[in-house]
Formats: sequence, C-alpha cells, structure tokens
Amino acid sequence: MARRTWTVEEKLSVVLEMVKGQESVTSLCHRHGVAMSQAYRWRDAFLERGKLGLKDQRNPKHRDPVKEELRALRELAGSQALIIDAQKKLAGLPAFGSNGTS
Repeated sequence: MARRTWTVEEKLSVVLEMVKGQESVTSLCHRHGVAMSQAYRWRDAFLERGKLGLKDQRNPKHRDPVKEELRALRELAGSQALIIDAQKKLAGLPAFGSNGTS
C-alpha cells in the first residue's frame, strides 16, 4: 500500500479541528482517514513551529539543494574511487591506500 501524502492545508485542517475540541479525536481521525498518533504528531509540530512545522521534511522539494548536491558529489567520488581501484587491480597496480603488497 502506498503511503498517503498530506498537504500542509489538510494537516492544518485536522490540527485545527483537534484544537477546537468539538469532536473526539478518534472520530475526527476516522473521518479524515489519519492515524491518531500521526494527528498528535502534526498537532505537536504545529504548536512548536506553526504552519511550517507541518511541511513534509521527507519531500525532496523541501530539502536544501546545496546539501543534496554535496551528497551526490560524495556518492560520485566514492563510486569513482571504487572504479579506479578496480582498474588498478586489473592492471596489476597497488590499489589506493595499500602498502604495495598483495
């Protein structure tokens, strides 16, 4: 089953209904199709950071592009180091970091 993606507005609607207290949290969550534990996490995040606390931090569009580029470059450098070591091994040369003995 695919994970449901909630918009900030949907989360805010659930949180505001919880805060109003006109309906039990159980029935509210059932009506919206959200787990109670998730609704309470949204409420806590909203109370701590306001509307920004409800943004999906897992979503790549909310990530820092500089950190993402750094992660990609590190991954690329690691892959290239593995390729170079494999090519040296095939050519009979010592791999990087070895003391020259096989």
